[in-house]
Amino acid sequence: MKPLQGVRVVDLTRVVSGPVCTWFLASLGAEVIRVDPPGGDVTWRIPPWVGAGGEQWEAMGPDDIGISYLRKGRGKRSAVLDLARPEGLDAFRRLAANSDVLVENFRPGVMASMGLGYETLAELNPRLIHASITGYGSDGPDADLASMDLIIQGRSGLMAKSGFPDGPPVKAGATVGDQFPAALCALGIVAALRQRDIDGRGQHIDVAMLDSLVALLWDEPLDLYRDRGMPDRIGNGDPRGIVETFEARDGWVTLVITSDAQYERLAEHMGRPDLLELGPDIPTRAANRAAICEAVGVWMAGQAVDGLVARLHGIRVPAGAVASACAAADDPQIRHRQALGALRHPDASEPTRWLGPAFPVKFSRAGTEQIPAETLGASTRAVLQDIAGLTPEEIDRLQAAGVLG
Repeated sequence: MKPLQGVRVVDLTRVVSGPVCTWFLASLGAEVIRVDPPGGDVTWRIPPWVGAGGEQWEAMGPDDIGISYLRKGRGKRSAVLDLARPEGLDAFRRLAANSDVLVENFRPGVMASMGLGYETLAELNPRLIHASITGYGSDGPDADLASMDLIIQGRSGLMAKSGFPDGPPVKAGATVGDQFPAALCALGIVAALRQRDIDGRGQHIDVAMLDSLVALLWDEPLDLYRDRGMPDRIGNGDPRGIVETFEARDGWVTLVITSDAQYERLAEHMGRPDLLELGPDIPTRAANRAAICEAVGVWMAGQAVDGLVARLHGIRVPAGAVASACAAADDPQIRHRQALGALRHPDASEPTRWLGPAFPVKFSRAGTEQIPAETLGASTRAVLQDIAGLTPEEIDRLQAAGVLG
């Protein structure tokens, strides 16, 4: 049993935010039907490609799956429909009429222009939950602007806060502008399903990438900054306390001091009782932050990372090594939690050497394991016949006309 077992989702998404959202839903047990145009979207064509015989970089074969979709397509069925054709649109409407959720990440107005807007589909299926992820939302003066992760990180204010004072604004290392809205959209869909359990009605969910990153930023006192002026970018630190990244002998170490007790233990461990006078409380430590961090930096500079972090943990001071992103594959804690797993091609006997993230939420009595991503269009005929209700003869005619790729 999985939490969303019995929920059918039509996935009409592209690139990152939408596919990640529907991957979350598939992980929770929803039946996710990915609808692609003939040839698939750009993620199908990103090498390396993996087929039953292994990986290759030369040219995509008919049963190959691009590495990006090999990750984001896990747990999903694959159907191909040409929505530029009236027959394809009709088949899609019949599919939506027999589904619980539709997720798309087109610009506002695109779905309506195809005759697939929420109001139109809700007439066919009043219980349908239609979720849209866009850059700026479904309305407002900039709703029609095209957007991507980097643009939203800049517009939201996130980039202006990231980086060092003597350098340019810096984006986050991960595509947070795509992936955080994806998580919020999945949360909204689960909430809408719960509301539908109560009143029997679907609704439209409107998730904007810009709104999502603004929500991340305003957990800080930005309104206070508006009065006093924004502080300079501070790199990996925080002007409100001893939060910083320090260079040790063989790498970098993160340190976060949030309480007086932690600071006292650190000063005693360093053999620097004078630091207690320099920062007896949070406001004083914030005022003397530069001098304290300089002292801590000098102390850490000659030490090896592993031993240093172990000693700091021993005195209950939060610290950690700065690891390469690739190091996650060998991290004992990450391996123990099975946070990464080998990707598989559905027709291959052995897993690939490529890794993909596991769904990061663990349940005490529900699994989140997923079947491998399907090859492009593998479930087209079954989906159209079993869910959309097309006859085999109708499907044959669509195939002959090129509507199914």
